[in-house]
Amino acid sequence: MKKTFPIIFVLIALSILGILFIQISWLQGLMFLQKNQLSDKLNQAGVLVSNDIGKKMNSGLSFRLPKKVLGLNDDFHLHNFEETTISDIYSNEEMRKKIKLALDKYGLSDLPFEFAIADKKANIEMKSKKFEDVFSDEINTLQTRISVIPSDIMEPTGPFETIIIVAPNIRYYLLRSLLWVIVGVVLFIIVVLAAFFITIRSLMTQRKLVEIKRDFINNMTHELKTPLATISLAVDALKSTKVNTDPKSVDYFSTIIKEENIRMNKHVETILQAAQLDKKENELNKQALELHDLILGVVDSFKLQLEGKPSNVQTILEASPSTIKVDEEHVLHVLSNLIDNAIKYSKSEIDITIQTKTLHNKTCIRIIDKGIGMDANARKHIFEKFYRAHSGNVHDVKGYGLGMSYVKWVIDSHKGQITVNSELGVGTTIEIILPN
Repeated sequence: MKKTFPIIFVLIALSILGILFIQISWLQGLMFLQKNQLSDKLNQAGVLVSNDIGKKMNSGLSFRLPKKVLGLNDDFHLHNFEETTISDIYSNEEMRKKIKLALDKYGLSDLPFEFAIADKKANIEMKSKKFEDVFSDEINTLQTRISVIPSDIMEPTGPFETIIIVAPNIRYYLLRSLLWVIVGVVLFIIVVLAAFFITIRSLMTQRKLVEIKRDFINNMTHELKTPLATISLAVDALKSTKVNTDPKSVDYFSTIIKEENIRMNKHVETILQAAQLDKKENELNKQALELHDLILGVVDSFKLQLEGKPSNVQTILEASPSTIKVDEEHVLHVLSNLIDNAIKYSKSEIDITIQTKTLHNKTCIRIIDKGIGMDANARKHIFEKFYRAHSGNVHDVKGYGLGMSYVKWVIDSHKGQITVNSELGVGTTIEIILPN
């Protein structure tokens, strides 16, 4: 698993990058295609306007009055003839309406535009208000120029007047027109990235489970092998004639077999208990109990372990009332697990303080030790099944890593709360709050 995981990660990462590259390239190609289609439609709309205007244009000369009023005098002559221009026939607003109708016909009703009319000498004779502002920006605009050819001309030859139509902010318009496509692409990319994340997370979880399984099997093998070996030696001893004839020796070895058998049963029960928690087969049998008596009874059960090295166990039992409604068996196991951990992870001297007090009509239990403590990573995973905190740099503390996950389940089942405060090298404080 350790060797294949980097390969799987790299392959999936390359696949994701490839998909992203294809999606982005496809989107860029779609944008380019839409821009070309828009350019064609804009040009066709311009041609439609040009043809409509050309039908009303006359290529011949027409009589035009001067644009400024002239006084009648001897020099005035009535022969001011010039060719008719678009601005002579249409006003600015009329031209805008014509262009708008043409754009509507080609499905561009929401396309913003500016326009201008250039005469035969390319001078602007008519323009919209913002034409000059957008005309110079060739990068962000789409522009088309259409010559207006009068319909009575047999062989079109320039120069002619020109209609200039400019669509500003073309990139924004294209993005808006492709909004749902872009949203779909983004959602697809998010789904792909989420799938990648979930896959990698699942692989990491599987790798962690494999390591946990291996550690669990190693621990279980060691824990069961020791009592089996002791029982085997005791049975061999009982077969000896010398031991058989000595009642004290028989009693001694029989006691050893019984104790080791109890020890093995505890290991099996711990494993079965974990299986029951997964299936949620445990049901609470709550009844009113004296908490202080339970605590003192559990402490007394560790008397032999505490005598193994210098010990100081202090009980400060101040909860009032001290009667709580709990499942006796489960709470006894919780207290036993917590005190057992305090002893296991102690330093050369065992120093444990057990406190109880009443907080806001709830009972608070604190178990404080001055042992080796835990770092932040251990505190984060302490309630995970099969997780075991390291003692120093080696796993020299026996167990399966099931105790704290069981403790958390019991407290949660009682609608209580449990918090762990610990500092490496200083000690650990575990606080439990239970409703009365």
